[in-house]
Amino acid sequence: MNKGMNRSFVVVGLSVVGLIIMAAGLSVVMARFALQERKIHETDASRPRVTGTRPADQESNVAPVTGIVAEISIPATGAGVNPRTLDQGVELLRRSDSSIIPSHTNTTGSGDAIILKPIHPLDPDTEYVFRVTEQLKDTSGASFHPYRMSFRTARDFRVSSFPVSFEKVELPGLTLEQNAFTSLALGPDGMLYAGTFAGVIYKYQINPDGTLFPQAPIMTILHHEKGPRLITGIGFDPRSTPENPILWVNHGQMAVTPEGRLEGADDWTGKLSRLSGPSLSTYQDVLVGLPRAYKDHLNFQMAFGPDGALYFTQGSHTSVGDVDKKWGYRPERKLSAAVLRLSSEVVASPPQVPIDVKTEEGGTYDPSAPGAPLTVYATGVRSGFDLLFHRNGHLYTGVNGAAGNEGNTPASPDGKTPALRDLKQTTDDVLLKIERGRYYGHPNPTRGEYALNGANPTPDKDVMEVEAYPVGTRPEPNYTPPVYVFGKNFSPNGLIEFKGQQFGGALDGCLLVTRYSDGKDILVLRLDEKGDVVETIAGIDGFTGFIDPLDILEDTRTGNLYVAEYGGRKITLLRPKEGQPSTHTQRTQVIR
Repeated sequence: MNKGMNRSFVVVGLSVVGLIIMAAGLSVVMARFALQERKIHETDASRPRVTGTRPADQESNVAPVTGIVAEISIPATGAGVNPRTLDQGVELLRRSDSSIIPSHTNTTGSGDAIILKPIHPLDPDTEYVFRVTEQLKDTSGASFHPYRMSFRTARDFRVSSFPVSFEKVELPGLTLEQNAFTSLALGPDGMLYAGTFAGVIYKYQINPDGTLFPQAPIMTILHHEKGPRLITGIGFDPRSTPENPILWVNHGQMAVTPEGRLEGADDWTGKLSRLSGPSLSTYQDVLVGLPRAYKDHLNFQMAFGPDGALYFTQGSHTSVGDVDKKWGYRPERKLSAAVLRLSSEVVASPPQVPIDVKTEEGGTYDPSAPGAPLTVYATGVRSGFDLLFHRNGHLYTGVNGAAGNEGNTPASPDGKTPALRDLKQTTDDVLLKIERGRYYGHPNPTRGEYALNGANPTPDKDVMEVEAYPVGTRPEPNYTPPVYVFGKNFSPNGLIEFKGQQFGGALDGCLLVTRYSDGKDILVLRLDEKGDVVETIAGIDGFTGFIDPLDILEDTRTGNLYVAEYGGRKITLLRPKEGQPSTHTQRTQVIR
């Protein structure tokens, strides 16, 4: 062998040895990285985190009017997003120049999602980055794991004209510092009444231009209960007169964390009360012992039926039917997740002693007993904030769906409906047309209801399908699908029928729905002769850019609208602008 060959072998040998050493070193480095990754993963498992978004990461052709919804997982029992950390921990940036997009951020009522809504429409054909930083925390104090995603808006976005527009009018002096508006009603005296987060009822004179002038607040509930109560619904009895007003009030225990989240409430603390007299100073409890969820579900807004009875929705105690940590491991009750009916006899002449409707844990009330004053009218209604009797004869409510990742469903005793644990699917927000005796999808084992929504009966795509169920799992026999699906995390709450010939009658008979979370607007739903939704109209001038709109009221004398902005802690006036159509609305036909 010559010297050249020897040199080559030496070089090759050294190279092989070097590669072996390098490989060994790389293995050590990779092992360290793997260990670090495993430690990070283990740490992440104990921290709240984003599990997915809508729009999805790298999605394109996204509508410029979109909001961003992040689904989350929070390990701490009963904890939710700390709303006071949203502004510091959540942001949207334009990728080209890293400029921050002005937006409203909030969470759902139970703190189980993150919602960001740009104040103005996004630029077309532009890439944006959504970020969650460690500055975002849950109510247990844990920081979120950092997260980022990007998407691109559509180059073209179809808009059209609609012959309706409103002027949005800010009302000076109507912003509350330590309280928030939750419900609105027009009194027989022509004045506007507003229920609040802390139990005070504010009264306002309506001026000729629609603006409001404060009157003396009504402290009746606060004084009687010797402290704050969460008012979730107010409504004037149809028998009311200016001289003898009668106001019915749904309210529950006020339980709020230092961060401002509604959680930790005691069960059975819901009440339906009646205020009367010239200054509404006479207080009378009519129902006590109503269920109260660990978080923000309780006895909600009411509606008086054509039969003289009083109807209201009672929120669920769980995410999707069975106990779960997010909702404090509190089970459903016989009266929860339902539309309830208080008999016309009691409405006309309430007993002097309140009716205790506690059904379990020592309570003996039976809503199915003959002659029971409070009965279950319809079931499976998870969280219907508002109720509306439309002139078409139908009863409507908008329902908030459940967030994914932490909910459980119950199993039926016969084994036909299996239990689901840690359900990943976020269920849709929907509009229901309520009929007596029907079931609308939220399970409640106390009533023998186990299947969530439409279950999964066939291999094909089924109505309101729950993909986690095995194929062949059938819905409850009396299950009734919604008449409209809003989508996920819109939070439809306030609900009215517009009555009036403004705009040539273009809005007359339409449903107006406040979308609290994604949207932060008023959506118009046009109905057909059957009472079904045939078209939606979004983007009407004056109907966008609210801060968590919760309730809505029309003064039918003028067509003026009033919106209770829960997050903005204010009431906003919307005045019709005749002859000025909105030119950038998004009109969508609903195919049934």
